[in-house]
Amino acid sequence: MKRVIPLLLVLLGCTMLTGGGGLLGVAFFYHPADVPGAFDWKPPLEQVDNTALAPATVILPLTGMDSGGALNAALDNANIENAYALVAYDTNLDSTTRIGALLQLGSRYATAKQTRKAATCFQAAALLATLSPDLSDPAREDTYLQASSSLRALGATDAGRMLIDQAYIVAQNSIALRRESRARRLNQIADAYTELGASALAAQAHSKADEASTEPAETATAQVRVPFIPTFGQMPTSADVAHAAQTRIAAAQLLVDDLTNNPPKNAAAWPPDSVSQLRDALMDEDTVRQSFYDEQLARAKDPAVQAALWRDRANWLMLKYRTARGAFGIDLVPDWSKEANTIAADWSDALTEFYRLQESQVAALPKTADATQASEDYVRRELMAARWGWLSGANENDLSRALSDVTQKLRDAQSTGLFLDTLTRNNKTIYLLLPDELYGLNDKALPK
Repeated sequence: MKRVIPLLLVLLGCTMLTGGGGLLGVAFFYHPADVPGAFDWKPPLEQVDNTALAPATVILPLTGMDSGGALNAALDNANIENAYALVAYDTNLDSTTRIGALLQLGSRYATAKQTRKAATCFQAAALLATLSPDLSDPAREDTYLQASSSLRALGATDAGRMLIDQAYIVAQNSIALRRESRARRLNQIADAYTELGASALAAQAHSKADEASTEPAETATAQVRVPFIPTFGQMPTSADVAHAAQTRIAAAQLLVDDLTNNPPKNAAAWPPDSVSQLRDALMDEDTVRQSFYDEQLARAKDPAVQAALWRDRANWLMLKYRTARGAFGIDLVPDWSKEANTIAADWSDALTEFYRLQESQVAALPKTADATQASEDYVRRELMAARWGWLSGANENDLSRALSDVTQKLRDAQSTGLFLDTLTRNNKTIYLLLPDELYGLNDKALPK
């Protein structure tokens, strides 16, 4: 089975796709009624089907296995809903891995004829490509092209067209695309417009491709901007936390072994003794951890140490919230299930505090264009967390206004590159990357 491959390797093949080809090609024939529109969005963690989670690999995140390893194991065993749950809940996956997994999962859901789930995976991959400050423009382009082609193959024409429009804007305006790369992608975009019946735009894109391929000199900049990365201090150690974690890991591994050796027919048939042992270990660890975090955060004076503590607390609350929602395949801790909303708020608060500390670190930087760009980076990450469903207490309109403020500073400073903007229809919002001259134009920014 395919494993999660670094996105740049996955997307090498995508550059060979034509607008009418794509990941799925024409092998799948679906009725287009059950596909999302371009502006439809539902947080991934709200789309996890707990009843479809396979026992053998779903508990792996509780065994101490890192996020990437658990994701690979789920994909290797064809447990696609388990892999989707990881992508939906886990805050530790980097953007490249998350996008690569979503593109692969979209293909697998399509093969399983879960059309809407497949389409939402491709849309989520494209959203990440837009919001993430960590991706290069060539990687964004390849994500848009692959996701669009796959969406169109599913019958999600409107969503696919929006991504081709975004790809066209980036292809024309990115300073990071080299001449041959720009021409190749513009030709792919032209082919997609032809398939969509937009003959004028197809001819225009082909013309732009010819212009790019015959430019007398290379125009792309070789310099790649390094995104803002927060500084983390040394996490305080705790023998009590370490012991509680090891007890939980051992209990989780015992349950994994039992589930692997004797696969249950349903959740009611899970081995009660090992389930009970893991339940007790989780509850004991939660008590120990909450005391540890409260004590250490009260003592910590260094913002970098505070950031490390809040990140660790958020990671634990992520596992606790997933447990509370039954997203490990069974109601592991019924007491937590009764408090799911409270746990969601605690998780959101921990992440919000973590982002506040990032903001403080940015504010301490010398007042330069790089510092303003760093402000945009952390706002974009916070926006992504809100859209993904991790920040239940966040107001996305407030975050969009914060983004608008920092973007205006970048525009005033005549910063090069593309700016993140919003496009709104019928009270639904999507995000677009636009050059300065198209910023703020809403629908008028789209290719005509």
